[in-house]
Amino acid sequence: MLITEVKASKIRRVRHRNLRQGKPFSTTAYKKDNEKKTFHLACIHNNITISCATFYPENNKFFPNEKSYRLRGMATDTEYRKRGIGKEILLQAFEEIKKKKGTLLWCNARLIAVEFYKKLGLQTIGKEFDISDIGPHYLMYKKM
Repeated sequence: MLITEVKASKIRRVRHRNLRQGKPFSTTAYKKDNEKKTFHLACIHNNITISCATFYPENNKFFPNEKSYRLRGMATDTEYRKRGIGKEILLQAFEEIKKKKGTLLWCNARLIAVEFYKKLGLQTIGKEFDISDIGPHYLMYKKM
């Protein structure tokens, strides 16, 4: 299985299958998907994208003095979960963010993903909050 940088169009179907089920396909496009500093990592298996994540510079009020990157749209197809693919994507992203002089990665983590992120060194901050039409989340972060 290959983890590589791809264009947003290559990962939107994975986002839809795993994060936006029952919602219009248009909800899989993020405002910053095609910006110059955004990068997308995907795992390709048998020419099919099975896992992905998106990263871009975005400040967060909780970390005002950091050069922050945001993680969005991390997803792995159900039959490929718990095989270390998401871990490998994040480890590669950590290195890429460091190369880009980023000092912190943050995300809004669904409750189901909190323990996964903790195993990779992310920490929660603040209280649980709800994102409309998606559900409960925690703000999580990791200093690079």
